[in-house]
Amino acid sequence: MFYQNIISKLQYFLIFTIATFLFSCTKGKGAICNDGWRSHSVGSGTCSWHGGIDHYIDPNEIDIFKTTVLVLVILVGLVLFFLSQNQNKK
Repeated sequence: MFYQNIISKLQYFLIFTIATFLFSCTKGKGAICNDGWRSHSVGSGTCSWHGGIDHYIDPNEIDIFKTTVLVLVILVGLVLFFLSQNQNKK
């Protein structure tokens, strides 16, 4: 019974986490300044206090760390789901 409560709570947490990461796996728009600062701006004056723009961030580029975390969360969620299904059958 105790484990069922934990698994139930974890499933809600996993659903929330997956929904959050689904909308944030891309790096987004912006620029990297010459001093390493990340700016979310792309207009005139971007990085003006940081030595200018080193390069712009491709808004379609996938953030590898966030994507890896998302995949791991999904896998853990699936394992917990199947464990809870097996416990319900007993």
